[in-house]
Amino acid sequence: MSITRETLEHYLGVHNESVASGDFAPVTALFTPDGELHFVGVELGPYRGHAAIAQAFKDYPPSDALVLINIAADGNKATAIYSRASDPDKRVGTLVLTADGPLIQRLTIAVQPKQKHD
Repeated sequence: MSITRETLEHYLGVHNESVASGDFAPVTALFTPDGELHFVGVELGPYRGHAAIAQAFKDYPPSDALVLINIAADGNKATAIYSRASDPDKRVGTLVLTADGPLIQRLTIAVQPKQKHD
């Protein structure tokens, strides 16, 4: 299956619903049983498998909905620049998603470092 804009938008919709409800089980269900969640720019993970990914969302729940700014897809891999819904004009980071069929095999979330103000 090719990763498309619709696939990323589906992930984003489930993620944002989970932020609103506080229940991240639907996000975890989007991963393959041996799926991986990686972070760049923050000292978290990597997390492998449903139990570890579920625990990551329990321990470090996202607090803001996300907005996709730009999506590039090629085969089973897609990259999206994202921002927070509370500040949609400010780029926060990049999502890189690799799929295995309709499920996520690997999701890497790169977070831009916070800018220091003088």
